[in-house]
Amino acid sequence: MISASSAGGAVLGWCTNDDTAAHFAQDNGNCVLVSLTLAGEARLRQGPDRRLRVTSQSGLVVLDSCQPLSSLAIQHSMLYLMIPRPQVKARAPDALTRAESSPFSLPDNAMTRLLTTHLLGVIKEQEALAGEDLACALDTARDMSLVALAQLKGPLSLEWEATQRQSLMNAACRYIELHAGEPRLNVDSIAHALGCSRAGLYRAFSDHPESVAETLRRTRLEQARARLKTRHPPSIDQLSYHCGYLNAASFTRAFKRQYGASPQDWHREWCERQLLL
Repeated sequence: MISASSAGGAVLGWCTNDDTAAHFAQDNGNCVLVSLTLAGEARLRQGPDRRLRVTSQSGLVVLDSCQPLSSLAIQHSMLYLMIPRPQVKARAPDALTRAESSPFSLPDNAMTRLLTTHLLGVIKEQEALAGEDLACALDTARDMSLVALAQLKGPLSLEWEATQRQSLMNAACRYIELHAGEPRLNVDSIAHALGCSRAGLYRAFSDHPESVAETLRRTRLEQARARLKTRHPPSIDQLSYHCGYLNAASFTRAFKRQYGASPQDWHREWCERQLLL
């Protein structure tokens, strides 16, 4: 078993259980568990008539740690994210009420697929991440989970509190990082992927120094600049394509506005600086 935690209360772990039966009494921790089965299966029972067979096809499964639960693990491997119960109660009360009744699977949609990708990525890179980087990754996973849980009652509304807007903004920034290379990525497609309205997404960024569009533009250019930090970078046409621009001319103009030099000149100056190190 491996695990990591953040100051924000999120705990991410990975474990394997070989043919193990267990019973968890009531109040086994004050958290909500979001789990993802990687291999094998687990048979869960809560009360006499609430049963759930969990496999890798079950997706993200939500459990309330305060409810008594019996489980039978059969060559079962899973990763899990523990979220403090008060945070779920404050931001996704409908989901908590549902978890109190029985474990359930989150629906398969863009938000849960994004969360799954992020969780797998954090586990894969856990040894390379440390300190603030790991804490940020865990808190982002928690925020994305809270968005996914809140969506169970429908699209996110404009009445979210500041902490909920922050969760949505963090999820949007992560989505932008993963999809910045798609030319058609824009405010509408990001809002659709996250299950919120265009206005709700704008509101989530209202306290942020950058707008949604500015965040997208900056992310694309930062990814382009990172690709230039090599002796043999891709061509400008390739670079613009991989960073979500439809043509090299618009990419070059945007890059020069951001960094004060064309991509070619910036790369030349970078190479000269490396020779001085």
